Amino acid sequence: MRKWIFMAAIVVAVSVLWLLSSTPLTVQTAVVQMRPLTVSVQEQGRTRARLPYSVTAPVHGHLLRTDLIEGMFVQQGDVLAQIALITEDTRTEASIRASLAAAQARQRAAEATLLEAESALPRAQREAERRERLFLDRLISEEERDSYQQTAAAAEARLLSARAAVTAAEADVENAQALLMGMDGSSSDNSSLAVTAPVSGTVQTVHERGDRVVAAGTPLFQISDGDALELVIDLLTQDAVQVTPGDTILVTGWGGEDTLLGTVDYIEPLAFTKYSALGVEEQRVNVIGRLTGNSAGRSLLGAGYRIEADIVVWQQDEVLTVPVSALFRRDNSWHVFAVEQEQAALRPVQIGRRNRDLAQVLGGLQQHERVILFPSDQVMDGTPVTPE
Repeated sequence: MRKWIFMAAIVVAVSVLWLLSSTPLTVQTAVVQMRPLTVSVQEQGRTRARLPYSVTAPVHGHLLRTDLIEGMFVQQGDVLAQIALITEDTRTEASIRASLAAAQARQRAAEATLLEAESALPRAQREAERRERLFLDRLISEEERDSYQQTAAAAEARLLSARAAVTAAEADVENAQALLMGMDGSSSDNSSLAVTAPVSGTVQTVHERGDRVVAAGTPLFQISDGDALELVIDLLTQDAVQVTPGDTILVTGWGGEDTLLGTVDYIEPLAFTKYSALGVEEQRVNVIGRLTGNSAGRSLLGAGYRIEADIVVWQQDEVLTVPVSALFRRDNSWHVFAVEQEQAALRPVQIGRRNRDLAQVLGGLQQHERVILFPSDQVMDGTPVTPE
């Protein structure tokens, strides 16, 4: 009797398995097709003033109260503050002369740095152009060509910084000379010295609001150079090596609905260590870019604003693609389940570039073939399926 019961159970189990295997499994599918594909590196960043000017006290004296506040726009030459001189004749004059000598030394150092930057830029540009020709002749790799382009962009940025430093140093020298002229009796009013704006721009920081004695060289204000902004995006170093100067930046998450356009200027040559929110040590590097285009949203941004940036590192208009949700790893390679004659067919595939949604198909699939999305454990090679 037990034997017959056992055999009956086996028959029932086989029947159930047969019924299950013969019932088509409902699945989600998608079509392999040609479409545009864009691959980008995504990260948060911020804006900052491009080459801001730091205005310092040219002499030792009593800084008078100023009405200047952050956000005010000033023109070059506008009076930012007044410094009342502490008239102690010999000691004051000696202090002024020392300030003048220090300002002149800073000017000479800035001019020397400018000469160096001016001489380095043409050479870097020539080297970049030479590597471009070698790359077109397929004599060097793309990575070597990009490295020299980045060096040329960094040399141009150093030239702009050196010019700004010379302008600021010249302003310090002029202020000190003006004060010394008053001490020599060339001016009838030597009771105070006006601190003027070296460039036109927005006041970003007021370090000292006045009504106290300040030493020569004390930072007073920071002014943007014509309100020019640049983008600072810190990437993981393994992502940054994919980025090259000239890549497009799509700026979102800044508070407006529009997507602002930008371009990569250069990648800083020195990386730094940063800890993630989970305490993982990461090596990161700053990618520096600038906004392009004429979107109205540009005027709403200021220095230090948070942004989200997508840096486009690769794109093509016609690429054979498959949804990433159809891919899975098996035997150390990518596979999909294709739909063939209403059955799931396990298919190895070769994948190229990919983003969050789509992957480039290099082999294993043809255009217009249908693949199963999010394949579950119930889907096996030969399983009957029916699309939703």
